[in-house]
Amino acid sequence: MLVRKSAVNTARLEIRRLDKVVAQQNKELAFRAEAYGRLRRRYLELEGDYQALETEFRQLKLSLPTRDARGRFSKR
Repeated sequence: MLVRKSAVNTARLEIRRLDKVVAQQNKELAFRAEAYGRLRRRYLELEGDYQALETEFRQLKLSLPTRDARGRFSKR
């Protein structure tokens, strides 16, 4: 089967265009993956900070004197 030369050239141009689109999408995907990794690391870092603050808060709360049923301070 004979294929016209212009059809072959059109197909080649379309393949090049699609290659460029795929290359651009790969760059964007790599950028998003890197950004996600940075955000995930930061989230884990903040989660650790939060846990430490929560523990410190609990310890401070336990160190405060408590009140009995009559509202007087008592020792734990």
